Amino acid sequence: MSEQKNITRVGEAVFPYLTKPDTEYNSEGVYHVKLKLKKDKASELVKRINDVIAKEVAQEHQKRPGTKQLKRSPLPYQEDDTDKDYLVFKFKSKFKPKLYQKDGELLDESKKVWGGTTMAIAYQTSGYNQSIGIGCTLRLVYCQIDELVEGKENNKVPPLNEAHY
Repeated sequence: MSEQKNITRVGEAVFPYLTKPDTEYNSEGVYHVKLKLKKDKASELVKRINDVIAKEVAQEHQKRPGTKQLKRSPLPYQEDDTDKDYLVFKFKSKFKPKLYQKDGELLDESKKVWGGTTMAIAYQTSGYNQSIGIGCTLRLVYCQIDELVEGKENNKVPPLNEAHY
């Protein structure tokens, strides 16, 4: 397993769960964010991922010489559905990441980070070889917000009016 902390270039957050964990598929909750980066700014990150996977493949070939084809897990990124000039990377963690402002100060915990926020992400690459295949995970360490897009939870519904009776 290879681990190294790195920081991405600034990109756009897609479906961020950074202030509250996502419990839809995991009752314990997972913090995660997808980061949309222009392909030309993502080449270093793609290379790191490929290097981690290549190392896992080499280790497997050492353990089982003569193995021709190895099962591969899905990559932690894919081409953006709407704009082929961008890649979308998946970062996740079981632990709540620290959120920092552009100037390096901690972000006020009352702030909610919404999609469209631009940020850089500190992450660790972690290779694995499991039954699902050989792959690489991008572990979320912290985020540094460039431009915050903020929203608030809607805990209110419109009042009933005459049309409802």
